[in-house]
This record gives sequence, C-alpha cells and structure tokens, in this order.
Amino acid sequence: MIDFIKRLWESTSFRLTLNYSILAIFTTLFLIGFFYVQVFGALRDEHLRQINVAVQRLSIAYEVGGREEILRMIELTLSDRIDSGQEIYLLLDEFNHTLVGNISEIPGLNNLPERQVVEVQIKHIDALSEGNVRVTKLSGGETLVVGHELGTLIELRAMLSRIIVTSMILALMLVILGAYVFSNELKYRVGRIRLLTEQVGAGDISKRITSESEDVFGLIHHDINRMLDKIESLMQGARHISDTVAHNIRTPLTRIVGKLRETQNLPGVPPHVREAQQDAIEEVENLSVLLGKLLQIAELNAGVQRQNFKACNLEVIAEDVLDLYSFFAEEKGVTLQKKKIDRVIINGDSNLLASALANLVDNAVKYAHSHASVEIKKRFDNKISIIVEDDGPGLPESEYENVGKYFYRFNNDSEGFGLGLTSVAAIIELHRGELIFSKGASGLKVTIVLPV
Repeated sequence: MIDFIKRLWESTSFRLTLNYSILAIFTTLFLIGFFYVQVFGALRDEHLRQINVAVQRLSIAYEVGGREEILRMIELTLSDRIDSGQEIYLLLDEFNHTLVGNISEIPGLNNLPERQVVEVQIKHIDALSEGNVRVTKLSGGETLVVGHELGTLIELRAMLSRIIVTSMILALMLVILGAYVFSNELKYRVGRIRLLTEQVGAGDISKRITSESEDVFGLIHHDINRMLDKIESLMQGARHISDTVAHNIRTPLTRIVGKLRETQNLPGVPPHVREAQQDAIEEVENLSVLLGKLLQIAELNAGVQRQNFKACNLEVIAEDVLDLYSFFAEEKGVTLQKKKIDRVIINGDSNLLASALANLVDNAVKYAHSHASVEIKKRFDNKISIIVEDDGPGLPESEYENVGKYFYRFNNDSEGFGLGLTSVAAIIELHRGELIFSKGASGLKVTIVLPV
C-alpha cells in the first residue's frame, strides 16, 4: 500500500491534478465560508432587530398604560403562538419577583448591561438554553427582558457544518479518485510515446505510433510519425551514401594496392623503390582498415544491429576468447587467469560481444607485466559484470573520461588508430551496457556492465 501511494505521488500528472483540485476545493470552501458567515450574520441581525422592535413596542405600552398594559401586551404576545417557542419575555418587579414571562430566570441578570443585546444562558423549568437578550430598566423600577432563543440557529449552524464537512470529505475523495483516473489516462497516453522512443532508441526506426483520437495527443502522434518518417528517410539516404562512398573508396584503394604490387614485381626495380612501394602498400591497406573500422562504429552507433540480437552465453564467449589469447599470453610471459565465470545468458550479438572482450583482453595482455585476468559475475541489480584486469602501468584517473573517444591514444607512440576502445564502447552501448575504467589492485581494471 505504501509503495502504491509512493508511486502514485511520484506521478507528475497525479500531483498536478491533485494540486489544482485542492485549490478548487479551498476556493469553494472560501465561498461556502463566506456564504455561511453572511447567512448567519443576516439571521443574527434579524434577531437583534426583532428584539429592539419588541423592546421599543413594550416600552411605549408601559409609558402609555403602565404596568397593567405591559403585562397585557406580554401575555398577548406569548399567547399568539407566533414564534412563541423562540421568543423570550420576562418582566420583574422592583424586588426582582417575576410578574410574567416564559422563562424561569437568567443567571447573573443583575450584572448584565442595559440596552445592549448580549448572549446568555437561559434557565427554563427543566433545561438550560442559550439566547440573545436585552435588559431594560423601566421608570417604575421594573426590569424588562426581551430576547430570542438561539436553539434553532445553533441547530442550523451544526447542520450546515456537518453538510460542509461531509461535502468536503466526499469532494476530496472524488478529487483523489479523479486525479488517479486522470493520472492513469495521461500515463497511458504518454507511456505510448515513451515506448515508441525506447523502440526507436533501440534502433528500430520503422516503429510508429497509432493515433486513436484527434485531440492534442493525436496531433502529437502525427507530428512524431512525420518526424520519424523524415529521420528514417535521412538515415537511409546517409546509409546509402556511406555504402556508396565506402565502395567507391575501397575499390580505388584496392586497385592502387594491386598496381603497386604489379610494379613492385617488375624486373629492374631498384631496392629503394621496392621499399617505398611496400611502405605505400602498407599505408593504403591501413587506410582501408581505418575506413572499415569507422564504418563499423557508425553502424554500431546507429543501433541497426539490435534487430539481430539473440540469446548469448557469456561463459562460452569468455572461454573462446581466453583460449584464443592463451598462446599470445604465453609468448608475452603473461599469466592469463580465468577467475570466477558465472553462466549467464543475455540477449545480444555474440560476435560483437566476443570482439569487445577480445579487444580488452588483447590490451590487458599487451600492457600487463606478468598477470591478467577475466571474471564474469552476476550482480544483485539484475545485471552482470565482465571484469578484465591487469597488473600493467594503468592509466591516470584523469584520462578515464577520454578513453573510448575517437582516435584517442594515451601514448602516441603506440600502434593502432585509437579506435579499438571506441569500437568496444559502441558495442557495449548497443547492448545498453556501461563501460567503466577504474584503478585495479595493481593496474587497470575495465568493467563491462550489461543488463540480463
């Protein structure tokens, strides 16, 4: 449950929907609160007006007809059954004895201010209640109390409060449910785009996204498909151009080598000319090899070869590479050790993986003083590590970020074009892996991390 809530909260669409919905709820709550205050303010003002009118009417009756008249007016008012259950009337004589009224007493009556409406507790025969009352001293010493019960107002206030709280709880539940539904819908629509980008990123440029509607997402789908059509057309054109260029360059290079060999074998060619011809042949052949490597790396970076992936046994690949380089290691006086080799099956191109591992083993044996090793082990994060380590001079840590770049060579006096590790990096990237250089126990440690 906690993981579900965490995943839900990590959804941007859910958070946005929830935030705006909560904002709408608080806006509605503010309007309801404003309405609540206004309604109850108006009801309280009406009570005050009724109390003041009643006091004024009874005071005039007292001035005109004395105590008898005001008693008659109060009894008449209480007997008309119009709001008699809510109205409060009490007339006390100069000795605070009750003359007439519909309440028993008001605690602390003598301490209440005159000519002001105040909220007090009212004591009936069998209960207490609350009400707004106004106390008036008459000219004959009598005390007149006129007021209005707050029971109905309190009940109405409680009822509205319950309705508001219940409505807010239901609204919040609906908001969360709506945010969840909207989040899933948006996640589905965006997820289709993400799936397409993953497939295209994996090298399948022919994939397209089907449009299910003509809304804004449908327009985005059309735009993405048009963009991919254009990219596919450009890539096909670039591939055609590169193939054509490769063919048109390699053919003349092959002819040049052939012509040089023909003239090299002609009788009467001076030795220094034969030597220059041989140098020219080697340079042209190196140029042809360089061109081939560059084209291979370009194809790897394009990701097209992912379409040929199938199950590969890394244990078998490692055994074959170690067998291949065992004789070379013996010649160099280097011990090529096979450490722990776990049997791991991954989806990939066995030839390319063997080429990458062979390149690393070749470098390890070439630069090792006396020892090099290969290890394959499973990791806890559903990945595997292929570790090639030697006890050679290694590389400065500042150079790690440069290894794998085009034509990079730490030592310019070394042989090669500086494309070996570039090719390895391209192969590992094709397999969605990672190539890591680090300092080993006594030399360089190269780790290939691949998903299982």
